[in-house]
Amino acid sequence: MTSSLYVTFRAGALEAALPQAAVAEILPVPELAAAPGAPRVLAGFVNLGGEAVAALALDRLLDAEGGEPAPALYRHLIRLRPLAGAPSVTLLVDRVTDAAAHAPDTQAVEEADSLGGCVAETALINGRLTPVLSPEHLLLAEEKARLDEFARRAQERLAAWESEPA
Repeated sequence: MTSSLYVTFRAGALEAALPQAAVAEILPVPELAAAPGAPRVLAGFVNLGGEAVAALALDRLLDAEGGEPAPALYRHLIRLRPLAGAPSVTLLVDRVTDAAAHAPDTQAVEEADSLGGCVAETALINGRLTPVLSPEHLLLAEEKARLDEFARRAQERLAAWESEPA
């Protein structure tokens, strides 16, 4: 996964990064539509060009809740590039701190040394050792399947609102 450019962010007590190549865009947090019966980690869905895209609360997903969450005005959604066979996903974070952090020094992390392999490497960014997350390993297979079902239902609700006669 070694890259030299990263998107760095803060989510709860976690300060981490994603490879810049894995990030499609960074968005301000719009109104999120709640999904009935969804787990706490699913903050809601955002309508992006007619597509219902899941917003996962990264601090909850990685059990890194802590401190006061940033005001909504300062929070961001990190839209990940779509992975084959997986629904589109955004990550709700307190704040993106840098969209092009350079890290010439990285160290791979063994999959067994992080929960499900979600930390792929550590990178020295701005003098700090920063965990770099692997988008492919953020969710377990069962979580991906459940998220896919919630996304399908959210897309159906969105389509129903758009096709209703006035």
